[in-house]
Amino acid sequence: MKWGTRVTAIAAAAVVGGGAFAGAADAAGPPVYSKYTVAGTTHIAKPDADLALGPGQFDMYTLIGPYTYTGTFTLPPVQVSWAVAGVGKVSGTVTFGPGHAEGSVFGGFSGSATWPVTISGVRVNGVPFDVGDGCRTAEPVTTELTSDDFATGKGGHLESTYAIGAFENCGPATPLINGFVPGDGNTLALDLAG
Repeated sequence: MKWGTRVTAIAAAAVVGGGAFAGAADAAGPPVYSKYTVAGTTHIAKPDADLALGPGQFDMYTLIGPYTYTGTFTLPPVQVSWAVAGVGKVSGTVTFGPGHAEGSVFGGFSGSATWPVTISGVRVNGVPFDVGDGCRTAEPVTTELTSDDFATGKGGHLESTYAIGAFENCGPATPLINGFVPGDGNTLALDLAG
């Protein structure tokens, strides 16, 4: 076997077999784009409320070689209504994201996504309650998403347990919102379909 042919064969075997050639990820080319439909639910522990999420979209860019990804979750706003003790019926619109995600799809799906959470259109007992245009979590919510059945191009079921921090810029409603939304033990389940 000629030297050039042998080097090419060794390099090809290393890429197929996952060998650690320096620059192998660069040689694999630019990230591969894939798009998934997203739907799911989140359970907010403190008010004991379940919210249906989606249908939305996950735009994902995967580096072949290391099989790392970056992507964006886009979900539509959710209409919510809760009974709050001592206050009455509180309703409004909650928007999760867009969520920026990054992680690995080597042997499954793992990674984190950060989501700004905003609240708008609040009504208390049917009466509009002004929360302004900037009512949101002071820090984005972070979800650690994992899936054992994820397959690139097909999708899978993602799950996470996460915390919601304090809200800010909600005007006089800030103490009310912070009294019954933020906390630990919230859950998120998302189904991705390619």
